[in-house]
Amino acid sequence: MGVREAQKRATREKVVEAARQLFEEAGYEETTIRMIAERAGVSVGSVFTTFESKVDIFNHILFEKFEALFSELKQISPYLKGSTRDRIASLMSIAYGVESRQLELMISHLGASHGWPARIEEESNQRHGRLLGLFRAALEQGQASGEIRTDADLDLFSEMLFAVYVRNYRKAYYEKLSPEALSALTERQLALLFEGVEAKA
Repeated sequence: MGVREAQKRATREKVVEAARQLFEEAGYEETTIRMIAERAGVSVGSVFTTFESKVDIFNHILFEKFEALFSELKQISPYLKGSTRDRIASLMSIAYGVESRQLELMISHLGASHGWPARIEEESNQRHGRLLGLFRAALEQGQASGEIRTDADLDLFSEMLFAVYVRNYRKAYYEKLSPEALSALTERQLALLFEGVEAKA
């Protein structure tokens, strides 16, 4: 790696760390590029040589965060016990437990997603596709065991599960739900949803 590339990488790391701190302290909306530059000890121009916009920085931080979470969920998934519904509820509960520590950041992410560039939307969809994949894998296991109807649309149902998962962050934030209360709500929601796909005895 050349000197110029090393300097650019060092600047990028400073910008990311400064932005992460500010997003957590002041929130996404209140944080400006100038604030990030000042915290990082670099010029505003240097910020824009490493990222195109504030939402790009935000997306990068969330990507790192979600990668760690989804990697953990993927490792845990094969060892989850219970019915298909129980295993999916466990996946959501674990994710909520992790994300609840930075709930405001998640809400900012949901807000920033409205109107962001198509490129970032595509990146976000690819990232979230990993969680959808875990949901679908659990559903496929349920079909194989006879627990889930063979004619159930697993792609559509996985998307419905993901919609519930994301929506509940807003409920947790605005209704001030604890991780335990959020998990209990999720279990009730899943009980209703699974009535449509569970095989009848």
